[in-house]
Amino acid sequence: MTPPLTNKVILLTGASAGIGRATAVALAQAGANVALVARRQERLEALVEALAAYPGQRLAMAGDVGDEAFAQTAVAQTITTFGRLDVLVNNAGLGHRSHLADMPAADMHRLWDTNVMGLLYFTQAAIPQMKEQGSGHIINVSSIISQRPLPTMGLYCASKTAVNFISRTLRMELRPYHIHVTIVYPGRTQSEFGDALLGQPGANPSRIARVSAERVAQAIVKAIHTGKTEVYITWIDWLFTHGNRLFPHATDWLVERIARRRNDWQAIQ
Repeated sequence: MTPPLTNKVILLTGASAGIGRATAVALAQAGANVALVARRQERLEALVEALAAYPGQRLAMAGDVGDEAFAQTAVAQTITTFGRLDVLVNNAGLGHRSHLADMPAADMHRLWDTNVMGLLYFTQAAIPQMKEQGSGHIINVSSIISQRPLPTMGLYCASKTAVNFISRTLRMELRPYHIHVTIVYPGRTQSEFGDALLGQPGANPSRIARVSAERVAQAIVKAIHTGKTEVYITWIDWLFTHGNRLFPHATDWLVERIARRRNDWQAIQ
């Protein structure tokens, strides 16, 4: 049987670890031609080797998604190599844990450049090709905490809220060109993300269960087929989001209580 994404050309940012790597594997298993973008060349080379057993072709490009020139080059190289661009998955993201009052300006710029400007750079570079084709799909990986702020992660939450509003605006603007836009809202995920945070890296002691990166990847692949506009990974993620909208004061109280318990837990370590 022919894999479901055979001949599809998909550009994936943040491909070298976590959700990105799991998504690269899932896309390759489905037969897609995948252009892989990440900062670490050695990780990309290892990933390309790991994907060699699956159908389709790979193109690896190392660089900083927050660099506009790199984004334009990466998209252009993808189109030159494969002749088209069917799906852009903006997955690259960077976190930060510290109080806003203590956050260095350099960290602010780096986080915003990666999470927001990088997404915009790649999206702007991809849109002309998708318009020319008369079709396309942009998938932006957000977070359930884009729906409400958390203590010590304020700017990260704000950056993902920006992703949501950018995505919804793009959805309206690009609909006449048959370009779909999907937002994916992962919750707590088993990945290297917590260890790679700026500010105060390390595991979050919250007792909320983590889902696997592979489960998020499968949701992204499914969204390519369905074109669904907003995707939650678990019913808990959906409940957290909509519960916050319906009962904001109660959610504030709950999150603040959890944050205090986390601080108490860290203080005795």
